[in-house]
This record gives sequence, structure tokens and C-alpha cells, in this order.
Amino acid sequence: MFTLHDQLRRDTLPVCRMKLCLVQLMNDAQYPWLVLIPSVENITEIHELNEKQRKLLINEIAQAQRVLQHCFEPHKLNVGALGNMVPQLHVHVVARFREDSAWPGPIWGKLPARPYEDAALRSTIARLQNAFITRV
Repeated sequence: MFTLHDQLRRDTLPVCRMKLCLVQLMNDAQYPWLVLIPSVENITEIHELNEKQRKLLINEIAQAQRVLQHCFEPHKLNVGALGNMVPQLHVHVVARFREDSAWPGPIWGKLPARPYEDAALRSTIARLQNAFITRV
């Protein structure tokens, strides 16, 4: 049975579910940051997905990119599947801006996470959900 890794459960908040992936928002208000987690049990690497799942994952990453582009108009979209700290397969899709604190470098390890304030969190999740529903 598929379950979300404890670290992902602690660090992210639910946005929606796509055909393959759970879509979670990283609780770090410094960057609009989605995490896509394929709901497949015991998978740590993309190559472990079957061909249909791999194609679906790429399509869902592209959808997440379109949503972030639509909602936030970033200068760049970063995509990464590291898994060094959390072995469960998950893909980060991050909206980046020239004025963000980590630009132009990677976001990992730059600054501690700054959790969303309640109103901003609710607003951000609602905005993302609406964009996923309307399939921008």
C-alpha cells in the first residue's frame, strides 16, 4: 500500500491528486515549490516506474510547470529528483525568480525554510488547486 514518507508529510501540504502523483506544496514561502510524489509503492528511482508511468510522470511534471508559470510568472522553473534525504521517489518543481534569495544557485541548503503564514498558505493552495482544476 502506498504511503507518503514521513518527511514529506512533515514538510509539505496537499494540493491535489493527479492520475499518478500526489501534488504537495512545500511549506516554504520563499519559493513557490511543488513536490510530485508518484503513488506507487516502494519506488525510489524514475527508471523503476513502468513505461506508461514514466510518460505520465513527465506529463504531470509539465502540468505542474504550467500551473506554476500561470500562477506566479517566474523567470525560470527548476525540476529535480534528488532523493538523497528522502528515498521515496518525488520530483521537485520550483518557480524561481532573479530576486529570490538563492538565485542563481540551487535552493537546497541556502536558507532555512520559512513556513507560510496561515492566510498566505490558504490563498496559495486555493490558487494552485484552481489552476490544476482548470488545467491551465
